[in-house]
Amino acid sequence: MTQSDIDTIKAWLISGRDYNNGVAIYEKYSRNSSLKRIFPGKETRFAFKLAYELKKLIPSDIKPEPLKSVAPKPSGLKPVITGSVYLDAISNDDPNLPKVIRQIISEYSTVYNQRSIAHHSLKKIAPDNRTDNVESRRIIVEQISELSDRMEELYQAHQIWLNDKILPEEIRLFPPDEPILADVEKETAGELARKRLNLMKTLSKDYNLLNFCSIAKQPVMNEMRDGPKRIALEKRILTKSNKIKELTAKINGLNKVN
Repeated sequence: MTQSDIDTIKAWLISGRDYNNGVAIYEKYSRNSSLKRIFPGKETRFAFKLAYELKKLIPSDIKPEPLKSVAPKPSGLKPVITGSVYLDAISNDDPNLPKVIRQIISEYSTVYNQRSIAHHSLKKIAPDNRTDNVESRRIIVEQISELSDRMEELYQAHQIWLNDKILPEEIRLFPPDEPILADVEKETAGELARKRLNLMKTLSKDYNLLNFCSIAKQPVMNEMRDGPKRIALEKRILTKSNKIKELTAKINGLNKVN
């Protein structure tokens, strides 16, 4: 392996760690044909494993940045191992973190999971160019682009705080949604919080169904097979994730009003 090859792997490890790029790098430099077969298209399950295996390809006298607990970018944000692990990042994270930083970590996790689901849905569309397939791809690609832009916005705000200790303006990063605020008056913040908590609990069970075929987390991954049942479950997960985001906006807006 040349120094250029090593630099390529190191650059991936200390950057955003795009999963598909990592798979391509592993395909080029690794001799492990078994892992080469299982990595493609399985980001949620094997993101950390891919990063771990790529790190092992670097000679021991070359020391890249320490491997974080999972691959998805950005380093410093709470990593995502499975869909539901960090949905409660605000309550489980360092209580000394500023509120807006905890909001960033929590939303980044949610948006990352939404984008992973969108990527999976895109792969399900038939490759032919029938009008309905083209339109479906266009809609999902636009959704992925919007989610990626939001992830980048959250990432940059977090990095500025991490490097320079400058807090982002909360109202700019999480602006209140006026139409939502209009009917916030009908419910108290406590009622909305209870609704959000219940949704998060059921969402966690849905992710367990997706990853373990059981509402309870199991010691070994057992992903639900592709098919109508999985597609319906993924749509339900996306709907609940969006509803949680909506409730969070309502709660934040009500707190600002009060």
